[in-house]
Amino acid sequence: MPSTTNPPKAAEPNFQNRTLYHGDNLPFLRGMNTGTVHLIATDPPFNKNKDFHATPDSLSAGAKFEDRWRWDKDVQPDWLDQLHDDWPKTLSLINAVRESVGEDIAAYMCWLGVRLMEMHRVLRDDGSLYLHIDHTAHAYVKALMDTIFGRENFRNEIVWCYTGPGSPKMRQFNRKHDSLLWYSKGAKWTFNMDAVRVPYKDGKPHTGGFKHVSGPKVGKNMDAETAASYNKGKVPEDWWEGIAIASRGKQNTGYPTQKPLELYERIIKASSNRREFVLDPFCGCATTPVAAERQERLWVGMDLWDGAHEIVLNRCRAERTLHVDLSEIKRVETPPRQTDDAKTAAPILVLKLQVPEPGKKVPNAEMKRLLVQSYGNMCYGCGREFDAPDYLDLGHNTPRSQGGLNHISNRILVCGPCNRLMSDTLTVKGVRRELRNNPHTHGFGPDAQSVLRRLPF
Repeated sequence: MPSTTNPPKAAEPNFQNRTLYHGDNLPFLRGMNTGTVHLIATDPPFNKNKDFHATPDSLSAGAKFEDRWRWDKDVQPDWLDQLHDDWPKTLSLINAVRESVGEDIAAYMCWLGVRLMEMHRVLRDDGSLYLHIDHTAHAYVKALMDTIFGRENFRNEIVWCYTGPGSPKMRQFNRKHDSLLWYSKGAKWTFNMDAVRVPYKDGKPHTGGFKHVSGPKVGKNMDAETAASYNKGKVPEDWWEGIAIASRGKQNTGYPTQKPLELYERIIKASSNRREFVLDPFCGCATTPVAAERQERLWVGMDLWDGAHEIVLNRCRAERTLHVDLSEIKRVETPPRQTDDAKTAAPILVLKLQVPEPGKKVPNAEMKRLLVQSYGNMCYGCGREFDAPDYLDLGHNTPRSQGGLNHISNRILVCGPCNRLMSDTLTVKGVRRELRNNPHTHGFGPDAQSVLRRLPF
């Protein structure tokens, strides 16, 4: 099984351990340096179309959030721009769901998708993401993550089983499980199997074929090697039971969607190592930060709730085995500033107008207007001129796969055939080289070479 016995060197973090970012997590995620996080373990909203409130007079009193989504209210144009530019397959999936299933679930997928894109970016190449979800949007989120992380990087669907009372008028089986979708970022990942072993329940060796043994003793007819393996316990299956929060236990904070510490400790032990960074962009009542502290990991949390910082302090204070300097747990409201990607791609085009500075976000529609104003309705690839800009798409001079940015200095206008030819692999020069070598293949006709020679750039 792949592991990280020789992990790649992590990038330099531009954030500190024990930081609780207060506010919408998207700006904070966008500000983090690429490849700096070892593990993301998070429990986002599930699109349950209802409001959640903490138990009155509990440690989390006052906590609440809406889990409802509308396309016209919640989807921002810059999200669609980013999906269009960086993850077109993800946008195609969202548009298909919007058309065939409904705008509410598509809006939720768009909202979660732009955040998953950033989570994917901030993970190390050998990092992992565990995303907690239930039946409400499970199928759509799984497909969403396939487009971002890749189906080949899906490691496990872990089913967390729990019990509880049902309605006396049930018309279906009781829904008593959640899912944890585990994806690695790439072909290497951390899995510390010995750290998560559990005892065999029936007292029988895993390999079978031996007489019953009791406890950790070497039984009759069991060789020492088998006994040693048996005594270590077994690696859990991908369904987990017996992990819960007692309704009146010390761990219960009253937070409406609180999850057990033991659940997230198992994740952290399995997929990270001591002193590595664990991130939870939806940290709520601080289960992930506390679990990370208990397992000697570094952590960063993010949440909208005003009481998130205070509950981290209270829960760390209540953990008597922890010796945490509470003054180190900082509440921060300003996003970190990326220090690993500050330069724009070197443009080959000299625009005829003043353009925004590299750090400023410009909507795609405005970029297209500026480029048309500069060069007219001309394809930068083949040189064709069109009657209207509707026939032109925004492309990248240097592809995103080669580090090209979304800034206007790296954007071009291309016709449909040139855009398909570029995909996310060719530069403008590469497209022109292809057209000169074989103009008929792409439908440009015998005059393509003369047109290319007349291009003004």
